[in-house]
Amino acid sequence: MSSADDGVIWVDGVLVPHQEATVHVLSHAVQRGSTVFDVLRVQETSGGPSAVGLREHVARFDRSMDLMGMEPAVGVAELEDAVAQTVQANPGTNLVKLVAAWHTKPASTLPDTVVPQLSVAALTADMTMPSTAQPVRACSAAGPKMPPEVLPPSLKVAAAYTYGIRQKMAAKAEGFDEIILRLPTGELAEAVSQSLFVVRGEDILVPPLDVVLDGITRRMVLDVAGLVGCKLLVRGIDWDEVETADELFLCSTTNPVLPLGELDGRKLAERAVTSRIGEVVEQLLGGDHELSSRWLTPL
Repeated sequence: MSSADDGVIWVDGVLVPHQEATVHVLSHAVQRGSTVFDVLRVQETSGGPSAVGLREHVARFDRSMDLMGMEPAVGVAELEDAVAQTVQANPGTNLVKLVAAWHTKPASTLPDTVVPQLSVAALTADMTMPSTAQPVRACSAAGPKMPPEVLPPSLKVAAAYTYGIRQKMAAKAEGFDEIILRLPTGELAEAVSQSLFVVRGEDILVPPLDVVLDGITRRMVLDVAGLVGCKLLVRGIDWDEVETADELFLCSTTNPVLPLGELDGRKLAERAVTSRIGEVVEQLLGGDHELSSRWLTPL
């Protein structure tokens, strides 16, 4: 992921050079991991760039700020407009990151204000489409996902990712691409920054939102899955159902449909349902599907 040095970032209503969009090393955001964020995809279509799930991403970002106790100076409509401004000012953007940070140096462990600095950054990232996504190797995480009683899964705050990132780094050193987290009960949760779908026959199983992030790409894929004739089951998923699944695939902003080729040493060769869903998702993102107008917002 990169950003052009000569590009601009929207910071509290003003477009500023990248080098000026900074926070202090002693800020609450850095010292306490309290930064709230969201990330959305920008897709090039025949009509120009479009944001994927713009309303949903901005609403989730706003909800995360509320859960963190932040009181932003602008509302959802202004943030949506900020995304459009930032993309227009940075041609070639394919990813946008919204950031809310307590950027000042607090006198104690608590922030000295409830009003965060808001930023919208335009980035260029390695993005895949389902037709180009290569199957990945995954392993089950060494420890369980943080329970929702400790940290709500709907809160996208930097500190929530530290535990999973540490485990994923260890897995990467062993040759794996991803880790799959379980709940303290042993049931399926999700990957560090991706949702996991379990395919059994024509059934698609996903965990409920009281234990996993309400992924925006997850919502989009569930919309598509219903259209291609799959039965959707949202419920707790025992780990043995994951281990014996016909297919497993991940989804995220950068990888809308990403098949698993291996989990804990077990090879998964079947990808019929995954491929079917991927084909429709690709049409949707290209602007050529009945769901495109639902998910794409021209910028």
